[in-house]
Amino acid sequence: KEALFGNSEFVDLVHKIQLEISNADISFTAPLSYNTQIKSGPVYVRDMFKLYHFENLLYTMKLNGKEIKAYLEYSTNLWFNQMKSENDHLLKIQSSDEGNVRLNSAFYNFSSAAGINYTIDLKGKKGDRVKITNFSNGEKFELDSQYTVAINSYRGNGGGGHLIKGSGIPKKQLAARIINSTDKDLRYFMIKWIENKKTITPEKYNNWQVIPENWWKKGKEKDMKLLFPG
Repeated sequence: KEALFGNSEFVDLVHKIQLEISNADISFTAPLSYNTQIKSGPVYVRDMFKLYHFENLLYTMKLNGKEIKAYLEYSTNLWFNQMKSENDHLLKIQSSDEGNVRLNSAFYNFSSAAGINYTIDLKGKKGDRVKITNFSNGEKFELDSQYTVAINSYRGNGGGGHLIKGSGIPKKQLAARIINSTDKDLRYFMIKWIENKKTITPEKYNNWQVIPENWWKKGKEKDMKLLFPG
């Protein structure tokens, strides 16, 4: 559930694996479960099925800097509310007449990036909320430069609309952007990666922040209680 509000250990583990498999400049992924946890101790194959339900391949695609920023702007608009005060909702949430609360958009469309450092401005206007500062290795990020991106096949084929409506790439042109594809699904590679490491301690990259931080903290506390009462 932490992944719904910002950086999380598991999402960043997926980023790490995607970057290592693809050797891409940037990774895109989203929370893959709404509220699943794996406790410390032995990890079993069934745990990976709980955390990663989908049969997605991993694509390496070519995008320019503008398309990458537009992708993140689109994701941000699905995910984070444009807050007018610290008392507003952090997430885009809707309530039914019966008092039931749910997210406006499916959580698996809340796509974040790794490999770059960026901020999301809760006060910002639609289309101007994401600021990419640089690559996480310190190199400059250029809007007009071409980069390689690790992305799952659902998203790479247009799922969620991030590449089509967000980045503005026509659906028929997506296939031409694919440089490489794995022959097995991403869960297989995750299991193999964990087997090879023997012991893993997932860590947050903390490469992106939601600002102002005090608004984010207050909104997170409020929405966490609404979505996960008790």
